[in-house]
Amino acid sequence: MVELDRIKTGIPGLDDLVDGGFPKGNLIVVSGDPGSGKTILCMEYLYYGAEKYDEPGVYVSLEESKEGVIKLASLFGWDFEELIKKKKLDIVAVDLYDFEQLKDIIEDSVSRIKAKRIVIDPGVIFRLYFKNELDARKQLLGLGKMLKKTNCTAVVTNELLDKESTLFGLEEYVADGVVLLFHKKVNEHFLRSIAVLKMRGTKISEKVFPVSLSKKGIIILSKQEVFD
Repeated sequence: MVELDRIKTGIPGLDDLVDGGFPKGNLIVVSGDPGSGKTILCMEYLYYGAEKYDEPGVYVSLEESKEGVIKLASLFGWDFEELIKKKKLDIVAVDLYDFEQLKDIIEDSVSRIKAKRIVIDPGVIFRLYFKNELDARKQLLGLGKMLKKTNCTAVVTNELLDKESTLFGLEEYVADGVVLLFHKKVNEHFLRSIAVLKMRGTKISEKVFPVSLSKKGIIILSKQEVFD
């Protein structure tokens, strides 16, 4: 396996599943069921990047307001307002459906704080940007190239509503890695879990691991298996 430069996510247990961290500069899609913790995982990724590893991050919210993002983060003890003041975080709440403008906004934000990490959440909103699938595929390919050009390690979320819930091939053809989050009913309980579907240049496990959602965020129990 080729040795790649990696960045630690800082999320407890996640780096164990991806050979020490996400490959630097890669594009990762985090797909999951509703309520599986995609947004929290992304916030945690940016928070630890800024706080522990001195890697500024940009959070591009396609749905929630800036104030809503800050409030949700505060529930887990993550002071996003302080990080914004220190120019270690920028939150961009986007309410437009012009894809070229969206890319310009992301590039400007990355340049302004010299970002090393990007999150776009929720990527499912991309479905509202395009009238046909061919146009969507072309534009998302362009987005992927733009994100890699920034040299940031980017995460885009996607909602798994059914087996066909793909972001127009972003996961299959553009993304370097895909992480799956599950929130399923097993017997009489709901179970949270995680699996790494692919990660370029990385030895990954094909197992599913339990996820715990605590007051401090998401914790991945990387020493256990869901089906033990």
